[in-house]
Order: sequence, then C-alpha cells, then structure tokens
Amino acid sequence: MRADGEGLARAIQLALDDASMSSDSVGFIVAHGNGTRASDASEAAAIHRVFGSDPPPVTAFKWAFGHLVAASGTLDLVMALRALKSGIVPGVATFRASDPDLHPLPVSADPQKPRSDVALVLSRGFAAMNLALLVRAHED
Repeated sequence: MRADGEGLARAIQLALDDASMSSDSVGFIVAHGNGTRASDASEAAAIHRVFGSDPPPVTAFKWAFGHLVAASGTLDLVMALRALKSGIVPGVATFRASDPDLHPLPVSADPQKPRSDVALVLSRGFAAMNLALLVRAHED
C-alpha cells in the first residue's frame, strides 16, 4: 500500500472510465475504512486524488461488523445497495472527529443524503489489492 493512495486512485479512475462516468456521477463512497492509520490515510489520499477537495459523502461499515477478511467487500456491497435503495448514506456511529493529519473527508456519525444514485465501493487487501466498484440500485 502506497501512502499517496496511487494504486487505489488508479482503481477508482479505471472503474469510472469503464463505466463512462465522471467523478461527479458518484453519489457516495463506501470506504474500506479498516481503522488503521496508514490504510485510512492512504485511502483518504486516493479519494482526494480522484475527487479533489469536494468528494461525495463517505461512509464505512467495518465499525459495525468488523473486518470479516474476504467477506468484508461483499458485505460492503450489500450495504451500499441497501443505502442506495433507501436514499440515505448511513452514518458511522463511532465517528467523533477527523484526524487532522489526514485529508478531510465528508464522514459523519449522522446519515447524509447521497448526491446521486451511484455508489462507489472500495475494498483493499493484502498484496496491494485495490478494488473499486460502481453500483446503482435496481428499480423495483
């Protein structure tokens, strides 16, 4: 994992390019958010590399479920789809304040409104795995 988030930023940009979308199309981001300083700093840097100084709302779910190793990305995807269907970006209940040494992100303990009906789900793993998946909830 690079401190500057280059690998994850590249994964995000490739997902956007593959979907023929701009970063402005993303309604909210589900961060990998595993709570380690180095990983969270790298992830924040990657988000800022792609979205600039005004990224969409950011949430994470590991605070509620733990890391779950390989299953965490799948659970993040399911939760992102539920959030899209409800039209609410869930808050991170354990969030108190941003680390002043990290790039600031629009994370909140309170629910937020997504900017669009597209979610970006980020997942990371050992050996520099970086995954970025864009999803839109299916209309009933």
